[in-house]
Amino acid sequence: MEHLAIRESKTKRWVRRNLLYLSLLIIIGILVTIFTLANTRFLSFNNVMNITRQTCVISIVAIGMTFIIIVQGIDLSVGSNIAFGGAIGVVVMNLTGNPYVGMIATILSCCAIGLLNGVAIGRININPLIMTLGTMCIARGLALGILNAVSINVTDNPFDWLGQSQLGPIPVVGIFLVASYMIFHLILSGTSYGLKVYAVGGNRLTARALGINANLVTMSAYILTGALVGIGSIITVGRLASAQPWAGLGLEFDVITAVIIGGTSLRGGEGNILGTLLGAIIIGVLTNGLAFTDLSPFLLHVFRGFMIVAIVFIDNIMHRER
Repeated sequence: MEHLAIRESKTKRWVRRNLLYLSLLIIIGILVTIFTLANTRFLSFNNVMNITRQTCVISIVAIGMTFIIIVQGIDLSVGSNIAFGGAIGVVVMNLTGNPYVGMIATILSCCAIGLLNGVAIGRININPLIMTLGTMCIARGLALGILNAVSINVTDNPFDWLGQSQLGPIPVVGIFLVASYMIFHLILSGTSYGLKVYAVGGNRLTARALGINANLVTMSAYILTGALVGIGSIITVGRLASAQPWAGLGLEFDVITAVIIGGTSLRGGEGNILGTLLGAIIIGVLTNGLAFTDLSPFLLHVFRGFMIVAIVFIDNIMHRER
């Protein structure tokens, strides 16, 4: 009886620790069941791979957004930065004739926006909502100006490889996505840098008292996100086979929704990469699944809004109880 009680106690503790993941998996299961009943083609292998391709950029950028929200920040510029990075990369590629130089230029230009955000927010203490709203406008305006508000076609070069290529039936971007989540999960949960990110988000003053450079940690989160946005920009150019001035429009809301659904608290100091991945999957399943039903695709915005409100409401209740 004693062993049975100990085993039951361990089970309860495991369920309590993993309640968020279990809840998100149940939501995914319910959505998949509903959409499969609506159309049996939804659960086909080809459509699952299609969901992977559709949500790859959201999922990759959401990794960086997780770090930012944990340190009590926000970044509204990621969508516009996708377009800006793609514009810079394609123009540089055409000028140099070297696609790899173009890719490097894409990542560096997106990191520059991340650095601008990081310095202003982490060093000068400008409100992150206002600052990134400003850089969102700057990046979009630069993308429109560089491309003269028209798209530039890109074909048959390494830009297309990450966005379109496959290893057998598996998209290359899917493999890259899994590897990225594994790496950043280890960084956030198993390194001193990850502990510093949580410490700064949990209590900035205490983190400083412990000798942590809170400003530098905040800046690094924004620069990291800029680098991931640069990778997302390369994938976007490859998928669309063009650099487009309106690429990434509204992406910031999908990314923030995925991170919040995944359990990262807007109060900072809480969140993890696995939850973000499950949140991104929910967004992907919803977006793709609505296309298989007779429902209006505009309902996606309604569903996302309800989910965000519900999760923020639950988060507030949990913090009050604590």
